[in-house]
Amino acid sequence: MAITKEAIVKAALDILNREGIANLTMRTLAKELNIKAASLYWHIKNKQDLYNLIAEHITQEISLPEKVDDPKEALTFIAMEFRRALLKTRDSTEIFARSVPITLNRTKIIKFALNALSRYGVSDKNCVTAGNLLNNYVLSFVADEIRTRHTSPEEAKQLEQLWGEQYVLNMDFEEQFLYGLKVLLAGLQQIK
Repeated sequence: MAITKEAIVKAALDILNREGIANLTMRTLAKELNIKAASLYWHIKNKQDLYNLIAEHITQEISLPEKVDDPKEALTFIAMEFRRALLKTRDSTEIFARSVPITLNRTKIIKFALNALSRYGVSDKNCVTAGNLLNNYVLSFVADEIRTRHTSPEEAKQLEQLWGEQYVLNMDFEEQFLYGLKVLLAGLQQIK
């Protein structure tokens, strides 16, 4: 098999989904590809480069609309698409936390979000900070969603008892996600 960046990313995703990020090493990746670890360095510089490639692959799942007139609708759309793409790959939130958003598709998505934030009324001075808030919200929500999905009914009941029985662990993740996003967007609207 010819070793290409696409083959490397596919093998890395196979390892991630099967064994998690802790087992995604250059050695395990080389073994998955039936090559020596040193051969990988002809195709990727280092683990950082690998994380960037995986993150870029994940963001290719996100299709941006040609035009969205309402900036709030555009921001909601991009956040929902990002969440959907992240949920498809195990440990994707950790990949994004360890990667640098310098690849082509990620840059395109960031520009789309920054433009929507600007049209939403966020000052140019604060757009990058607001974009980071939205990005971090999506990443942390997805990480919590994945952890909560693995909570047993007994653990959920125990949590509710600790919090107070009036506070129910809501398992409608899309509803929760949209609520948090509305809170964040309302705050951005108020503080420009």
